[in-house]
Amino acid sequence: MYIGIDVGGTNLVAGLVDGQGKVLAKATCPVDKTASAEELTHQLIQLSKEAAGKADCPIKDIQAIGAGIPGLVNNSTGVVIKTTNMPFVDTPFRAMFQQEIDAPVYLGNDADCAAIGEYWAGAAKGYDPALMVTLGTGIGGGMIKSGKLYTGFGGIGMEVGHLITKQGGLLCGCGNHGCWEQYGSATALVRMTREKMTQRDDTVLWQLCGGDIQKVEGRTTFQAAGQGDEAAKEVLEQYLDELAVGLVNLANILFPEVICLGGGISHAEDALLLNPLKERVYSGCFDKTHLPKMERASLGNDAGVVGAAMLCHVV
Repeated sequence: MYIGIDVGGTNLVAGLVDGQGKVLAKATCPVDKTASAEELTHQLIQLSKEAAGKADCPIKDIQAIGAGIPGLVNNSTGVVIKTTNMPFVDTPFRAMFQQEIDAPVYLGNDADCAAIGEYWAGAAKGYDPALMVTLGTGIGGGMIKSGKLYTGFGGIGMEVGHLITKQGGLLCGCGNHGCWEQYGSATALVRMTREKMTQRDDTVLWQLCGGDIQKVEGRTTFQAAGQGDEAAKEVLEQYLDELAVGLVNLANILFPEVICLGGGISHAEDALLLNPLKERVYSGCFDKTHLPKMERASLGNDAGVVGAAMLCHVV
């Protein structure tokens, strides 16, 4: 039995997972924005114990614990180096955890853990190399090759959201200009949609957000396009073009057997997302005889928990 921990911006989740990647029990709580790194780590320890307890699994039977954390981690030292919107800075996570639970503790980036989860028990199972791309506030990525997680020099590889796809483009939070996530993330889609709405007062987009442009979400554009709204379709065409640029680059550099798309955007119906995206990506692939399969992630919110639990097998 394994414990997988998913540290999200909204919720903390710990799950008891078996060797096949099946989640047997979960425990969760909201993130306390005022909590220190030490307090959050203690919460994660308690959630781990709670998840195991729900399935009547003694802590001594836990073979390994894995934590997926949004930021930079060093699995060799067990230290969380830096996180986005979280208080972890040079936090000795493994040492703190093992003070209360005597089990091996592994650390991974949250996007890497999502990739592992899909590779182990989801839409990428049976494929190798398997590439996972998550479309959310930013763009995350992870790749499994020959059954092992690729992390590159320093352990922080696959920051695919920071591919430069538009030289001299928009300023990214990382400090560079023109990063892919400024054009292909859910955040980017929302920005493009709002820009279009300021130019058009005849679009159904206004109705879908109740006349409040601040209520536009990534799914809003897909909903309007599905209803035949021309403005939304124009935004979607632009967005898919931008998203495809990064995917083509990744396909031509990495030659994955499968590209698995996750995040809220990935739930859009095939006719509006996967099908037109495949056409764009395949037309740009260098080798037409080894085109990657493109799949929607299948584990949903459990991908991070499963992947974290299985970290011990792929690092």
